[in-house]
Amino acid sequence: MLTENFNIRYSELASDGFLPVWSLQNYAQQAAANDARSLSAGWEDLARQGAAWVLVKLEFEIKGKAAGIETLQVKTWHAFSDKIKSRREFIFYNEKGEEIAAAASWWLVFDLEKRKIVKTPENLLNKDGGYVLAMKENDVKQPNFNGVSPVSEIEIVSRLEDIDLNGHVNNTHFTAWAVEGAPEEIRREKFLKNIAINFKTEALQGEKIIVKTYRVEELSFWHILTRARDLKEIASVCSKWA
Repeated sequence: MLTENFNIRYSELASDGFLPVWSLQNYAQQAAANDARSLSAGWEDLARQGAAWVLVKLEFEIKGKAAGIETLQVKTWHAFSDKIKSRREFIFYNEKGEEIAAAASWWLVFDLEKRKIVKTPENLLNKDGGYVLAMKENDVKQPNFNGVSPVSEIEIVSRLEDIDLNGHVNNTHFTAWAVEGAPEEIRREKFLKNIAINFKTEALQGEKIIVKTYRVEELSFWHILTRARDLKEIASVCSKWA
């Protein structure tokens, strides 16, 4: 387990003065990278083997808020790996030591030359975290929205600053774009309590992304992100508000 403290910066706060979920995701990404390196399974380790981690699912349970400027503490650990998939956990604390969020993530290893999923590194199979989980997975199934009108539809063009080490749009932006697709009154008046992001394929710099948002319950939505050039779904996101 890794415990890391971060000083929240003003530039990371949303308009309400609090840290948004995609900023938590940025901190999770940094802490995960540092912990993976200690297990000899970091980005650099996989790059030497011509491979990279691919995030396939990320879920947050949000219980409170962090405001600037204060210290955010992130605890993360590798929960377990099977031959194909790995799971990593996160817990976030504000400066008072109060738990404000928990998260779980699921990862695959991708061979960059062969362009296919490969087996999990052998060393991770022997370094599980005792199957201690930060949260229970909300395994909700994506509905079929054929013939259903979205409550909102927006278009976003990916920018140079959105691109990560692998040359793709960083996963944090998918989360931000999905939340932006929620109805304005929901974003303004309600509290995001759970969000689950399913990552399906890549987006590159200069891509036009279409975000369609569908209401499934009064305070529950699905956000479907597609690439305009081929209408391929790149992510599906379920958000629940209170």
